[in-house]
Amino acid sequence: MAHDVRLLGLVPGEGAAFLAQRLGDDVRAWDLGGIAALVQPAKASVRRLFLKRDRAGLLKVLAAVQRRLEAACQAAPLLACDPGAAICPEPELRALLAAAEPDLADALARFGRRHQWDVVLRWQPEAVLAARRDEVALIAGDRGRAGLAEAVAEVLKREVADRTRALHDALRSRVIAIAEAIPAAGDAETGATVLVPSGGEAAIEQALSALPPAAQANASCDLRGPLPPLALGALRIASTDRHAVDAAWKLLGLPPRLEARELTQRWRSIAADLHPDRQGPQSSADAMAEAGAAYRLLRQAATRQPSGLLDLAAMQARPGRYLAMPAEAA
Repeated sequence: MAHDVRLLGLVPGEGAAFLAQRLGDDVRAWDLGGIAALVQPAKASVRRLFLKRDRAGLLKVLAAVQRRLEAACQAAPLLACDPGAAICPEPELRALLAAAEPDLADALARFGRRHQWDVVLRWQPEAVLAARRDEVALIAGDRGRAGLAEAVAEVLKREVADRTRALHDALRSRVIAIAEAIPAAGDAETGATVLVPSGGEAAIEQALSALPPAAQANASCDLRGPLPPLALGALRIASTDRHAVDAAWKLLGLPPRLEARELTQRWRSIAADLHPDRQGPQSSADAMAEAGAAYRLLRQAATRQPSGLLDLAAMQARPGRYLAMPAEAA
């Protein structure tokens, strides 16, 4: 019976065995000719933990993998594999790596020297409410305590939106990409997950110093990194699902055939239409998330196309598991 293994990622072949040894006794480096795959036995079945609803066990497994990926990305160029899509039987993984071998070295060279950073901005809500007391009173009107609570929540929500916009605007021209999800969820914090070249954290510091005074007021900032680029350019063991591809195609309103650049253009147009700045109070985070997921699925599936032309029928005709290479951040 074939055992499941986890693909941690790809690294240069030189020094790969030593790096694997540093990461743990169970990590191995498979030579792929100039580069190497770091793998380990999948001792704890993620699927079994999901089925048992063992959230603590699942988080423990993924946290351990995350720590190893962080250590690897700081030691060498690394094309990390998404921990949530990194497990398959050993013979199948060897076959997937062999099938993708022409693209692996290129992908490592293009994406391996990038790091992900989490930027979290926090401030004092009391200071915000004190400065916007009149606005709170106007919104609350004469609705009593319930109205006051709603007014406070609305003012704090606006503050988060304003500082989020300011932070992303300051970062946008200084980083390779910014993830859609924000690594903060409080009512007095916001943030961004960004992708920068290895050693490029100075660009983040420059962006923070360029924030407008209103965004910096009573605020502090936490930086976490360098991290492996899992939110913005990870390798994945993926499979083509005909129904998922068809649903994503319809959601984005695409013609049967189009150029890859047209897919990106369509996504940017949809994202702009769904952005809170345009939608206002009617904006839907769920709609944006669904459209983003559809775009990522199709962009990933497009890496299997032999040319720049995306064809729905061709995508649906190629089921099966494969190694999905990261694409350039759009």
